[in-house]
Amino acid sequence: MQTAPAATLRASAALVLAMVVLASNHAGAVEPAAAEDLPVCRLDPHDSSKLAVEPCRPAPPVQPRRAVEQVIGRMPAQRMAPPVVAMPPLPPTPAVPMPSLPRPVGSCDAGGCRDTSGARYNGAGNATLDANGRICHRNGAFVQCF
Repeated sequence: MQTAPAATLRASAALVLAMVVLASNHAGAVEPAAAEDLPVCRLDPHDSSKLAVEPCRPAPPVQPRRAVEQVIGRMPAQRMAPPVVAMPPLPPTPAVPMPSLPRPVGSCDAGGCRDTSGARYNGAGNATLDANGRICHRNGAFVQCF
């Protein structure tokens, strides 16, 4: 029958021995001379997320890149000037009315609002129309027509 300290000592020795063995056979570590004997890495044809054979070595480069002198040519000289295309004059633009100044809102009901001078703005929410049919926008206590 073993005592508790002797059993613990044997378990520790076995653990250390296992760690040494695993460290010497490190997964993926291949000696440099043995790397040349390994096949070239290829993907598994049935599962492209895995390699067909492991361990393997990377494929050698196809050809080394060769240096090529960069040549930047000049644009050919133009013999004649490009033709001038006559553009017709633009039609006059219509006069765009300027937006009115914001006016303070006096009171609102379900159909619209009235400003402090008594002008009526019909519509619900922030989009209303004035008496001339212009679009007006209500922003808090002010209304402005465009």
